[in-house]
Amino acid sequence: MKRLILILLSILSMNASAQKLPDMGLYKIRINENDRSITAEIKPLKSEPSLESDRFYYWYSSNQIKQTQGGYSGTLLNGYYNEFYLNKNLKEQGSFEKGLKGGIWKSWTEYGILTSEISWKNGQKQGRFTIYDDKGNPKQKGNYKDDLLDGKLLIYGQSQVSIKIYQKGQLVPEVKHVSFWSKINVFKKKHQ
Repeated sequence: MKRLILILLSILSMNASAQKLPDMGLYKIRINENDRSITAEIKPLKSEPSLESDRFYYWYSSNQIKQTQGGYSGTLLNGYYNEFYLNKNLKEQGSFEKGLKGGIWKSWTEYGILTSEISWKNGQKQGRFTIYDDKGNPKQKGNYKDDLLDGKLLIYGQSQVSIKIYQKGQLVPEVKHVSFWSKINVFKKKHQ
C-alpha cells in the first residue's frame, strides 16, 4: 500500500512540474534615472539575430539600456518599451524585436502632447510617419522606405499645405507644368 501511494505521488508530482508557470514579470526591467524612468521587456529569443552593420541594437546591461550600431554585449531588448517623464507622463513608447525597433513608435511632450508617430521595421524607419507641433496638430506627414523619405511629404503651414516629393531620400525637383491652352495659343506674340 505504501508503494502504491509513493507511485501515485511520484506521478502527480511529475504532472504538476510539467505545467507552464506564469511569467510573473520575470522578463521585465525597470530603470529609474534622474530625469526619466523606463520599463522594458527582455523576453528570451528563439534564435540569435543576424547582425546588420547599419542598424542600431538596443540592449540591457548593468541596469542601463545601451545602443550600439551593428552589435551588442548584453541582453537584447525584446518586447514592449515605455519611457516616462518624472511626472509619470509617457515620453516614448514602442516595441523591440531582437534589439531592433519595430512597429509604431510614439513620443510625447512632458505635458502629454503627442510629438511624433513613426513606423519601424527591423530597426529602420519604414512606412508612414507624422510629426506634430507643440499643440498636437500635424506639422509633417510622409512615408519612409528603407530608412529614407519616399513619396509625398506634406508640410502643414498656418493656412496651406505644401507638398514635396521624395524618392529614395532625394528631393525630386518640381516640374513646371504648362497648360495645353498656353502651348497652342494662336494669339501669342512670336519673338523674331
